[in-house]
Amino acid sequence: MAPGRPKLHIPPCTFCGKTFNRSHHLRRHERIHTQEKPFQCHCGHAFARQDLLRRHNRVSHSSTALQSPPEKSSNTGSSSAGPDQFDSNNSSLARTAGLENVVSASNLSASTAPFPSITTPTAWDEPSQTLPAFLQSSLESFPEMELGQDPISDNFAFAFPNFVPSQFLNTEISLSELLEQFPAQGLESQGPRPSSTPAGPPAASPDDTTDYSGDLPDPKYRLQRRLPTLDDQPHKSGLEAQLDAAGCPWAISAVAYKVIMDKLTARRTTLSELLLPSRCALVRYLEGYFRGFHDHLPFLHVPTFRAETVEPELLLAMAAVGALHRFEHHKGHQLYVAARSLIDQNTQDHRRRLISQLVGRSPGSAAYASPFSNSRHNSRNPTSADELAEDNTTELQRAQALIILTAMSSWGEEVLAQDSLAMSSQLAVLVRKMGIQETDNCADAELSWPAWVAHQQRRRTFLIAYIVFNLQSIIFNIPPQILTSEVAVCLPSCESEWRASSPAAWERHRAVSRLHERAFTSTLNDLLNGNDITNDSLISPFSNYILIHGLVQRIYFERQAAGGSLRAPLIESLESALKHWQASWESTWDSSLDPYSPKGPLGFNATALLRLAYIRLNCRTGHCHELLSSDTTRLKSLISSTPPPNHISRSPSLDRAILQCIHALSIPVRVGIPYVARTQTLDWSVQHSICHLECAVLLIRWMQILSIAVAASGMGSLREDERKLLRMVEFLIQETHFVEEDAKEGESEAEKIQRLARMTAQVWAEISSGIHVFDLVRRIGDALGGFADMLTREGGSETYCLSSSAGSVSR
Repeated sequence: MAPGRPKLHIPPCTFCGKTFNRSHHLRRHERIHTQEKPFQCHCGHAFARQDLLRRHNRVSHSSTALQSPPEKSSNTGSSSAGPDQFDSNNSSLARTAGLENVVSASNLSASTAPFPSITTPTAWDEPSQTLPAFLQSSLESFPEMELGQDPISDNFAFAFPNFVPSQFLNTEISLSELLEQFPAQGLESQGPRPSSTPAGPPAASPDDTTDYSGDLPDPKYRLQRRLPTLDDQPHKSGLEAQLDAAGCPWAISAVAYKVIMDKLTARRTTLSELLLPSRCALVRYLEGYFRGFHDHLPFLHVPTFRAETVEPELLLAMAAVGALHRFEHHKGHQLYVAARSLIDQNTQDHRRRLISQLVGRSPGSAAYASPFSNSRHNSRNPTSADELAEDNTTELQRAQALIILTAMSSWGEEVLAQDSLAMSSQLAVLVRKMGIQETDNCADAELSWPAWVAHQQRRRTFLIAYIVFNLQSIIFNIPPQILTSEVAVCLPSCESEWRASSPAAWERHRAVSRLHERAFTSTLNDLLNGNDITNDSLISPFSNYILIHGLVQRIYFERQAAGGSLRAPLIESLESALKHWQASWESTWDSSLDPYSPKGPLGFNATALLRLAYIRLNCRTGHCHELLSSDTTRLKSLISSTPPPNHISRSPSLDRAILQCIHALSIPVRVGIPYVARTQTLDWSVQHSICHLECAVLLIRWMQILSIAVAASGMGSLREDERKLLRMVEFLIQETHFVEEDAKEGESEAEKIQRLARMTAQVWAEISSGIHVFDLVRRIGDALGGFADMLTREGGSETYCLSSSAGSVSR
């Protein structure tokens, strides 16, 4: 092998001691310390490297590039490039400015323009020599900050760890040059920071090389900070980014995260087994909560929500459900246990205080005081109005945490069912103590926006607790913890008022909606008495959703009292109430049958409860807990060819329930069965899956009964309405990608109906066959798949599923 050239000795960097294999690499690196820019452009820009100068000329001075007159920014003037020009050049901004021109968001305040011009020398090109007032105050609040770290960007609510620098998108820059340009610890070798902190940074010229004393980084070194993130892009000033963060409830700044961690650390003994989530993970989980769970049970006021101000148990409960919506089930269950532990600790503290009072001990006695209890609560009873308000807020947030955990455990794994029922008892006691049985009509009260928000949040918390109890009753077939007669609060406001982000917007929406205060129980009684509730004024979609829960609870107790079939007059009365409710639903603007409607899911969710109400009013085919049973004998009896006595009786009222089942099937057919199977976990609520289960069983069972009647007496034995309903089902199945082998020669009408029932079962099974957030929905999908398999085996024929999109056949 021929000897290579002798290796030249390259001295290390005189500033930081870093070594290089090439002399030009050393020279390029030393320019980072000296800020030397030997390559000058005729427009006044200077660059540290020649390739950056060429790029600048190509982008800024080319005939095809968008240019602006190179004029200097004044104190009263603005940059020549406006927002429109900035948007058109946003994709090439990093290439235009060059790597060394990417600076922290603090430099953006040096100009009064909303966006700096691409071709105009601004604070982006040279490090500013003076710090704005808001930057000085922010830096002073971070005395332990490392040199080279950007305090403002790190305080942004969206500042995540530096996974990938945004300049990696520029393929003309090598990775080695990029890492040299933005060293991770660029200033560590400059020696320890002086202990003294001056009142402000001294004015310095660019050529000044004297050491800068103080905790603040030398202005000429502010470019050498950590690898840039998306937050460092020059499209947002510090104020604009803070405003964006204020509109995002899951945004958590560095300061807010520290406050949260301090709260959790103070209760570390209770959370001994919990690995606290990082700031990035916590933001992700809260985003999962607000994007996936909140809209279905909206009791938190998003515009005023701040993560650092809520109780730890509420925040951990929200993060637990949010982790499930990010499909991080393991972490979600860990956070669930942590939130549950905090609630249990609070319960034990309360029990100790009660016992101490009973035995004549002071609530603040060391023998009974918990190390995790609020010392103010243990030492004395609250006396001032502020203390009472704080106690009420704490109790309200504890109730909200219990609502989230109860829903999560009720819809989760079967092993959590007992825990959900135990928590529902705690929740019922708490909402009774807080005043769910007291009227809260505020029609004559002149409430400010904050007071109105607090009032509505309390009301919504009570009503959603009532909803969760009803959902438990639907799932487990148990009496709800709170009865309708106990709910004395009024119906909630319009969603547009609730979502208003400012007092002015709130006033505008209130002037448009003009909703009257209506008590929940009196409005429900109007429905039950056959009255039209839309005569005076419309009600909100959330109010409709709560009213249908009240009707479902009424049907449940009527069924329990009757023990068997309901009397015809009672069925007619309840059906009249359902029809008047439907008239109210149809007259509400936010109501929609679109599962992806931008108006929100409340109107769509209410339709699932309407279908369940019709089914449970007119027949008894088995409730959700029975259909999810592991008893195969029981399941086979529900879909066997021999009809069980007194469970389903052909009648016009049953036809109306069947029509609701067909409507429930028509929505996923319209949207697309494969699409719904893969996306319903993001937009469909749990009650839709429960509705699908009971609708599928009733529809299949009804077709089996009709096939038996046709086999015995022919198609003439069916009423005209029943034949129309059969044709509707057949039409829907033909619209799906399910087909079967050609009908056998000589197949009777009864066999055709049986085949239609098998295909319908397969459609329902695929609707629930996707990946889901909650385990209850997965179990429902498994049950529907099992029903389809049973019917296929009973039919004695092989059924094929032909996917028109994939073009493949699966057996």
